[in-house]
Amino acid sequence: MTLLSGASSSPYSFWHTQECKPILVVLTLYSSRMVSSIVLPIKKVFSLVDSVVSVEIKDEQKILKGRLVAVDEYLNLQMENSKEYTDEHERDLGTVVIRGNNILSIAPVV
Repeated sequence: MTLLSGASSSPYSFWHTQECKPILVVLTLYSSRMVSSIVLPIKKVFSLVDSVVSVEIKDEQKILKGRLVAVDEYLNLQMENSKEYTDEHERDLGTVVIRGNNILSIAPVV
């Protein structure tokens, strides 16, 4: 990077002009507030381990309900005592593993 005459040796000195400082401060304050209030979905799912959940499957009219045993970083789920509910049927499945990209929604059963 070539420096213009009168420019400092820092490549970032251009961004620290008087015109840019207020904008950068506002963006920094805004982003720090946003990060502290966001709850990641994976953390919410990890908090549901050992509770009964309802899982809706993508592209099918199926809902699985059972006790959530384990979750990994890809949202693959292992459930015990699970039951499959469709429009017409209900059947016991026992222990199942559901691949994360097949899941449409996960909700606790109250």
